[in-house]
Amino acid sequence: MNRDLGELTTHCIRCGFCLEACPTFTETGSEMESPRGRIYLVRSAVEGKLRWHEDVQPHLDRCLGCRACETACPSGVEYGAILELARDHLDRIRPNRPRQMLLKVATTPAMMQAQTTFGRLLPGSRIPGFVSRMVSGDAPQVDKPQPQSRADLPPVPAGIPPRGEVDLLEGCAMRVLFPRVHQATRRLLARLGYSVRTATGSCCGALHAHNGDLAGAQQRARELIASLPGDRPIIINSAGCGSTIKEYGHLLDGDSNASEFARRAVDLSEFLLREGLTDRLGGATQLAGRRVTYHDACHLAHGQRVWQAPRDLIRAIPGIEFCELPEADTCCGSAGIYNLTQPAMARKLLDRKVRNIAETDAEIVALGNPGCHAWMAQGVRERFGNARIVLHTAELLEAAFSGVDAFR
Repeated sequence: MNRDLGELTTHCIRCGFCLEACPTFTETGSEMESPRGRIYLVRSAVEGKLRWHEDVQPHLDRCLGCRACETACPSGVEYGAILELARDHLDRIRPNRPRQMLLKVATTPAMMQAQTTFGRLLPGSRIPGFVSRMVSGDAPQVDKPQPQSRADLPPVPAGIPPRGEVDLLEGCAMRVLFPRVHQATRRLLARLGYSVRTATGSCCGALHAHNGDLAGAQQRARELIASLPGDRPIIINSAGCGSTIKEYGHLLDGDSNASEFARRAVDLSEFLLREGLTDRLGGATQLAGRRVTYHDACHLAHGQRVWQAPRDLIRAIPGIEFCELPEADTCCGSAGIYNLTQPAMARKLLDRKVRNIAETDAEIVALGNPGCHAWMAQGVRERFGNARIVLHTAELLEAAFSGVDAFR
């Protein structure tokens, strides 16, 4: 990413439109916990007026990276790029070893699988010790993630005319924690006549990029590009992965293969809507009478600007009652590894999200990202027990055909 950090910060005209869009500003009221304030800090550090680690890093660490400020900004400030470049600069000056270890665990499926398996053998255990040392003493801890079991579903009806092939990105967390999402994704694509090739290449580098390891992100991007030759659409059902892959042209500046690869990337909801799943939903009745709401994952709404496609798909399910979630595009606090490194703020945002869910009286909450899924499922379970369920949009759509009980 050959971009000038100082030059990017000059695009901010300090108008303040970003303030009310920023979850950490609305929670704290502190200018330094706002996008405008953080840009000022970074620019001052670039100019040598502030110290990077002492004056700037604490405020960048408390940033969710949700990019809601980009949606609100009238000047097109690329806050996501500023944040990633600034965090990369900090890490090159003084590497954050615990964060690097956490990223390694979170983006290596075998390590994550081993961690969750070990966690199930130790009832009541929480997050690993190296994570605990990263957070403040009495901050609330985070439950260890529990992988889904696969749904027991009937075969997809035969005889659907073939329409082509697509690649499916399995990713890191989704592959381990939410295998049912991939199962539902494959079934929905099959209902449209698409056969699926599984993209078993490396991690896409999203978590590395968001947390300032741009060299690590670039390495993983190159490996993924090399593993998926051709011109097939690349279906992505993880908002964070999709946002980063669609920006590979910036991440690997000057690499024409990266730009072409980025053009192949499409969020699952975009693809399903474009290819006519709404027509197939017309005969589905399994969700009739259910009340459903939808949470906008930050990197889907603000990173990819995909708002309408998931809603159009959900509204096409016969017999459901769809209700908008208050503050639907406000971050839930998961934000990749943020709920582990900043659990106190993450918990405040989760509680706020759950209160908004309660207002809708919805039985089902749909969303499009594994981090949101794991974090919000924890909050919904704590508040409502089994009376509410959090589903990926793919699971919800497949449930329209197969029944929601299979996805509980």
